[in-house]
Amino acid sequence: MSYPNFVNKHLEKALFGPKDFSAKNILKNFPENALIVYSRHLLDYIKRKYRPKKLKKVIVGADVYLHKNIAIIKMKGIGAPHAVTAFEEIICFGVKNFLNIGIAGGLDDFGIYVCDKAIRDEGASSHYLAHEKYAYPDKKLTEELEKVLQKNKVEYKKGTTWTIDAPYRETVVEVKHYQSEGVKTVEMEASALFAVAKLRGVRVASAFSVSDLVLPGKWEPHFDRRHIKIRLNKLVDSAIELLRGMK
Repeated sequence: MSYPNFVNKHLEKALFGPKDFSAKNILKNFPENALIVYSRHLLDYIKRKYRPKKLKKVIVGADVYLHKNIAIIKMKGIGAPHAVTAFEEIICFGVKNFLNIGIAGGLDDFGIYVCDKAIRDEGASSHYLAHEKYAYPDKKLTEELEKVLQKNKVEYKKGTTWTIDAPYRETVVEVKHYQSEGVKTVEMEASALFAVAKLRGVRVASAFSVSDLVLPGKWEPHFDRRHIKIRLNKLVDSAIELLRGMK
């Protein structure tokens, strides 16, 4: 049986869309650039350093802040279905460029990883595009993020992520398999966001700070360690610098 159950459903017209749901809340003159974050620590850091203005309730799944020409989207939940829903609604406001910054499990090592493609092991993306192994970020936006990281002397690696929406079913055999393919990280949203962006005609790039090692013989969590937070801060500083420089 193919997935989704209805063959080629990605080619069909939806009964209703995000504009129908969000029509009353759509704001005029909204920024064309947005930063997506998930971490409460990262939001607190942004609030201390950049003093963004929080908007009144704009969308259901996220809190929205404004800083200069940037909308900062703090996701309230995790996982592809949640991220896709909020992403769709924010696109309705006219945002064209998105940087998706979060934490990820590491199949390689700790550090910062810029994503060059994502394995589609979640369910949402196949409702948007025909199912294939990978989804891809915007190449130019990814390169622009790399240039800013390099300018700021932020160490990073580039590689593939494995997007899965069942975190407690990352099996040992899968970890071994993806390690053998050279996959660097595992997280829950990237491939779905890439698929939606392609369908909706917007740009998105993604980067992660590894928060825990996901290895065949052990799981090594470092979620609250200082080195994770420092890397996240450096990553978001470079992301905001890039978005600020966009028209």
